Amino acid sequence: MRLPAPTAGRTVAIAFLVLLVLAAQVAAQSNATPDLNTLIGRLGSLEYPIRTGAARQIRRAPTNDAVAALTQAAKSHTDEFVRYRAFVLLTSFSERASGDLAKQLLRDRNDRVRQIAYEWLELHPDPGLSDTLLSLLQTEQAEFVRPALIGAVAALATTPVVQRSLVAETGRGLDFFRSAVIDALGRHRATYAVDAIAAVARIDGPLQDDAVLALGRIGDKRALPILSSIANPSAEVALMLRAARCLLGEDCDAQVNALSDAVQAPRATQGAVRSAVNALAAIAANGHEGATGALVALAARGGAIRDEASVAFAGVAVRRPDYILAWVEMLPPDVRRNALMLLKDGFDALEEDFGEEQFFASARATYWKVPETAPTRTLMASIIDTLEF
Repeated sequence: MRLPAPTAGRTVAIAFLVLLVLAAQVAAQSNATPDLNTLIGRLGSLEYPIRTGAARQIRRAPTNDAVAALTQAAKSHTDEFVRYRAFVLLTSFSERASGDLAKQLLRDRNDRVRQIAYEWLELHPDPGLSDTLLSLLQTEQAEFVRPALIGAVAALATTPVVQRSLVAETGRGLDFFRSAVIDALGRHRATYAVDAIAAVARIDGPLQDDAVLALGRIGDKRALPILSSIANPSAEVALMLRAARCLLGEDCDAQVNALSDAVQAPRATQGAVRSAVNALAAIAANGHEGATGALVALAARGGAIRDEASVAFAGVAVRRPDYILAWVEMLPPDVRRNALMLLKDGFDALEEDFGEEQFFASARATYWKVPETAPTRTLMASIIDTLEF
């Protein structure tokens, strides 16, 4: 039987259907998620929404695929900023891959890449690298890289040779680098360095407040008479003395209240406000909930005080992500919203890419650790979304 010939109308209809199918295919292709290599390339975009959007998509990629692509990009991408950002993102995916890469990149030509390698090693100390890091301490002079290296060395200071090297560093070089040494010794509770830091604390100068705070952070009661012996301290050093005394266990709640009052004093200078806020942040980073709450409460005053409080609060978050996540969870909903917006603003100003990535990694780990119906999971998802991770 012969089939009837197609009419002109049927031919047009078939052609129209074919065009619809082709259009749908083109639209699907244009809406498809770009491959990982394309997304990684966008990490170097000058447009903030493009590079942050690419990072968000990479964080949600399958782990094995992301680790492989990010590792390769961190090693050999032609864009040096992409190499840096790829390394940062890798650190939230795989501890093993990040550790292996950090060891390979300690002498990399890219300052930012070396900085991330050292920051990673401070959080994940490897005693087998002690000699290597001490050797690098003799040659590394990049302004923002050397402090990260000092932190990595301080995390390994369990042997006399490392301890002697760090103590020597408190008295040599530029004040900027000496400040980084004193800060690292304080954060790592270097009791072996109390005498060296005390010598700096007794001298009126740009490092005095750093040394005072470090003595408090170390937590050795031998520091109390040293702090009491400081005569006629400047306003900024006097505020840091309050933080140090609190950290050493002296009437901490009263010290926090006094620091809060100092921030709000009618004639407080910008330097005094910054010192008082930083003192509160140091106490908060030690797990003091009153000081943490004070930072958020002070931000409600707006203006310069809010700017200082947001950066300080973000600084606590990158140092103690698990503590801040747990603290935020305990807040009433309205206070929690304010705290998260403060944290977002602080992250935007702080520019601590590695620390912020570790905060995201902690939030993601907490999300997966709890049952699917747990309120904590909902909160972690909200935090990740609010902070645009």
